[in-house]
Amino acid sequence: MNDMYHKSPLKWAGGKYKVLPHILPHIGNPKRYCEPFGGGLSVALNVDAEDYFVNDINKDLYCLYTNVDESFITECSELFSEENNTREKYLQFRDTFNAETDCRERAKLFLYLNKHCFNGLSRYNSKGQFNVPYGRENKDSKTGEIRRSKAHFPEKELREFIDIFSSKNVTFFNTSFCDDSLYQSLESGDVVYFDPPYVPLTDTANFTDYATEGFKHEQQVQLVEIAKSLSQRGIKVVISNHDVPITQELYKDAIIHSIQVTRSVSAKGGSRGKVGEIIAIY
Repeated sequence: MNDMYHKSPLKWAGGKYKVLPHILPHIGNPKRYCEPFGGGLSVALNVDAEDYFVNDINKDLYCLYTNVDESFITECSELFSEENNTREKYLQFRDTFNAETDCRERAKLFLYLNKHCFNGLSRYNSKGQFNVPYGRENKDSKTGEIRRSKAHFPEKELREFIDIFSSKNVTFFNTSFCDDSLYQSLESGDVVYFDPPYVPLTDTANFTDYATEGFKHEQQVQLVEIAKSLSQRGIKVVISNHDVPITQELYKDAIIHSIQVTRSVSAKGGSRGKVGEIIAIY
C-alpha cells in the first residue's frame, strides 16, 4: 500500500485509504464522480474522472478544501513548530479556532487541530465548538514519563491535492447529502460513492457525530431511497457501511460485497481487530 495511492492531508475517522483496493474497482473511471460524504477524500483523490462533485456537511472540511494553495501550505507549516506542540498551545489554538469566523483562518487551524488532537477525531459539542482533547502526549508504562510525539505536517499530501484537482473540474459543496444540487448534473454512466456515518456495530458504539448534527436511522433509509432513484437514471451507486443485520436489510435490493477491515475497536485506539464492512452496489 505504501505510495500506491494518494493520501488524504487529514487523519480522518473511517478513512478509506486501507480499503481502496476493494472500493476503486467498483467505481472505475467515470466521466462524472460524486461523493456526498467527502470526509478525508481518500477515495476522491484516487478516482480518475473528468468532473468531480465533492460534498461534506462539515463546513470546516469545505473551508479547508476550497483554500488549499501554495500560500496556504506555507502559512500552515508555521503552525507545526515544536513550540506549538504542547497541550497549552493546543488549547489556545482550539479556543482561537472556536471563536474564528474567517473560513481560511479556520481551515489553517482545523488542519493543525486535526494533526494534534486525540486520534485525529473531528467532534463538536452542542454549540458547534470543536472539543477534542490534545493527543500528542503519551505516558511511558514503565517510567511514568510523559513523552510528546511530533505531529506530521502533510506538505506532500497537500501538494498532491493541488496537483490532482487543479487539472480537473471540481465543485466542492457544503450541504446535506439529500440536496438535489449534488446530483442534477449527473448522467447515465456516472458514479456516486456514499460513505455515510456508519450504522453502529452495537447500541453503545455510535461514534457518528462528525458534524454537530447526528446521523439517524431515518437518514440511512433516505440515503437508500436516493441511491435507488439515481440507479433508475443509469447512475451507478456504491455505498460503504458496517456489515450488520440492519445494513443487510437496508441494502437488500443491491449487490452486496462483504469485506473485513482492520479498525480500532476501542476508544484507546490501541486495540484493533477485524470488522465486517459492506460495499453495496446499485
